[in-house]
Amino acid sequence: MKIAIAGCGKVGAALIEQLTKENHDVTIIDRDESRMAYVTDSQDVMTYVGDARSVSVLKSAGVEDCDLMLAMTDDDEVNLVICLVANKIGVTRTIARVRNPVFHDTMPVIEDELGLSMVVNPDLEAAREMFNTLYFKAAGQVESFAKSRSQIFTCDIESDMPICNTKIMELYSVTKARVFICAIKRDEEVFIPNGETKVQAGDTLSFVAAHKEAEKFFKRIGRDTGRVRNLTIIGGGRLGFYLGRMAVENGIPLKVIEKKVDTCKLLNVSLPSADIICGDATNMDVLEEEGVLESSAIATLTGSDSVNVLLSMYLKRKSPEAKLITKIKSSDFEEMLYNLDVGSVYNPKYIAADHVLRYVRAMQNVLENEVQSLCHVIDNKVEVLEFLIGKDAPFIGTPIKDLKLKDNLLVTDITRGGVSFIPGGNDTIEAGDSILVVTTRTGLYRIRDIFE
Repeated sequence: MKIAIAGCGKVGAALIEQLTKENHDVTIIDRDESRMAYVTDSQDVMTYVGDARSVSVLKSAGVEDCDLMLAMTDDDEVNLVICLVANKIGVTRTIARVRNPVFHDTMPVIEDELGLSMVVNPDLEAAREMFNTLYFKAAGQVESFAKSRSQIFTCDIESDMPICNTKIMELYSVTKARVFICAIKRDEEVFIPNGETKVQAGDTLSFVAAHKEAEKFFKRIGRDTGRVRNLTIIGGGRLGFYLGRMAVENGIPLKVIEKKVDTCKLLNVSLPSADIICGDATNMDVLEEEGVLESSAIATLTGSDSVNVLLSMYLKRKSPEAKLITKIKSSDFEEMLYNLDVGSVYNPKYIAADHVLRYVRAMQNVLENEVQSLCHVIDNKVEVLEFLIGKDAPFIGTPIKDLKLKDNLLVTDITRGGVSFIPGGNDTIEAGDSILVVTTRTGLYRIRDIFE
């Protein structure tokens, strides 16, 4: 497809990287020549320096012939204007990045009036993913899928757990829980395991399970199966606000620590039932005096990656039982976190990019035998893909054990007739099934891509 992207910021850069991998014809528009020079050097894309709000700039960049316009600049209002102008010159599908909470209630009206195909809010989407993990204190990450009734969980393995040094094929005998271990992070390596692989202390497991089976698994390995009792958020920006509002709406007692006085005043109005503390969380006395170290869950969501990571490292040492959530913005910084225990790490730009990519793939795919949705787990190193199987798929009725699947790839879940199950080697894939595929490979967009 021909896709135009206005803005080479964090989300724009993440989209450029992924869309070029998927062989889309991408044109980039940005006013910053230095950004454009970097993109030109690193990606095979067309670039145009200019203000994407201008009709002449959009036409000169060939946007009127594009299938999709993505407005991903750092300014919400600019993005909305870009989509409006693009729509007026003939682009029928437009997506705008809009972050400001002030637009939240009016967005349905704006979408309708401007003819937007979708609005993506990196902070809101990240908050939703973070909030999902609050229902499983022991889980590092929780992902749900449209068709599957199962979910993807991540879990850190510690030396006192009964599954340490147990082969994956023997896990059921220990846990009596039907879970499918689909990926493991060990030291700096992420890999797809087999039945002979032993679970080791220090591993991060990614597994597929139904909600009740996941509860059973966590209980059998000696970890808390319930949701968090309360939540402390350090950093009251947009992401902190969205996560805090979700916590309050779901009855989770909330405390927010924010050092900016004006932000605290706004939070007092927008989150009246929360305990808003105006203070500097990097001051250890503040953390102790405000009872942060006794919190059930703590999210470090300031605007600084280094502050978030250092706080999480400190909190892990002082409050080892607390669930930690850490926000980072830099993908380069993310690479440095492999061996640091900072809890669940979230990068809003990748989460936002995944949501846009789902839409792009839905535009390409005519319902069957194509990727319906995707997400990334374990430091964005593992892709989880959902396929809807058409009646003409050549492998229908063949036992999974006889399928010639590519290496580093597993079929982890099948949903048939509204019921999800973890497949065994003798199970078959049938027309109408929705299946989950977990892989460390990239570039798998059609069901045929998973076969040798």
